[in-house]
Amino acid sequence: MAVHIRAARRVRHAIVLATCVTAPACYNYTHLTTLDPRPGASVALTLTDAGSDSLTRYVGPNVLVVRGRYRNADEGGLLVSVTSVETREGLQNSWAGEAVRIPTAFVASCEVRQLAKGRSALLVGAGVVGVVAAAAAFSLKPGGGGNIYAPPGMPPSQ
Repeated sequence: MAVHIRAARRVRHAIVLATCVTAPACYNYTHLTTLDPRPGASVALTLTDAGSDSLTRYVGPNVLVVRGRYRNADEGGLLVSVTSVETREGLQNSWAGEAVRIPTAFVASCEVRQLAKGRSALLVGAGVVGVVAAAAAFSLKPGGGGNIYAPPGMPPSQ
């Protein structure tokens, strides 16, 4: 009976571990038709050529995409806490969340990051199955498995 309880605990621990490992999940960027994401949303703003040139001193040269958390909008443009920028050459540069105001005239398109539920569920399921299978493979031993405690001087009973 104690062996079954230990096995059940191992399976539970394996499931928790698999869930934690696969928790980052999968995300998609969804195109917005208007420039009004909700505050706090992760956005990817693709700049126009004029925007890329005009914002060089704020975001760097040849920047095509600005990624970050949308904060708000006003007559000056969209305020974004920038987490990374991508150049026209495809290079990615990480940022530490500095706030940059991007005039709406300089934004060619806006995309919002959303959870891809189907792919995330598949990823979590595959992770759980993998960890449970590995745990089962390492815990199954001939003769009932596990070490059985025996007081000193007495042989363990199987």
